[in-house]
Amino acid sequence: MENKEHPQLTADLEGNYLIEEKGADEKAIGLFYAPTGGSVHKVAKRIKQKIKNRKVDMRYLQDVKAEQFLHYKYIIIVSSTLGQDAWQNKGKDEWAAFMPEIRKLSLNGHLIALVGLGNYVLYPGNFADGLRSLANTFKERGATLIGATPADDYSFTSSQAVKDNMFVGLPIDEDNEADKTDARIEKWLSMILPEMEG
Repeated sequence: MENKEHPQLTADLEGNYLIEEKGADEKAIGLFYAPTGGSVHKVAKRIKQKIKNRKVDMRYLQDVKAEQFLHYKYIIIVSSTLGQDAWQNKGKDEWAAFMPEIRKLSLNGHLIALVGLGNYVLYPGNFADGLRSLANTFKERGATLIGATPADDYSFTSSQAVKDNMFVGLPIDEDNEADKTDARIEKWLSMILPEMEG
């Protein structure tokens, strides 16, 4: 009988051992967020509240180990999006500091949807850039990304998170467009939740 309590190790093409857990929860959604206590935390709670008839485990990044991502087939990430400079400075961004642990995981078969908080007034040329860094890391670990969002409804001049007029996830601007947040979340959830069916 397979032991589901302990993660299993597999080797990648370079001989590095990747943590891979069998028996991930087929129904629950893991919602991981950071930082806490501000707009990111507020948006994460609103997303959880709007998901009906599904179990959602909401986890603050600093309270978990990377291996806990493997408990969930379906994952929602909520993050601030401070741009490339902040991502390179791990002391300022909790997700950037956590990424080395994520890079030890094998996320094949996991579906991940990204939410990034940005500010198009202060950072019109780098709006929600951090979504791209998140997307790249999770894709490199084998995850399937879902929840790309059309850029037409947003005001900005440039963003690394956009390709072919689509953001790699859902940008939220609580500073300048808080009145649009609920509608954006609801529309996005109506798109991704059918994909998160076991």
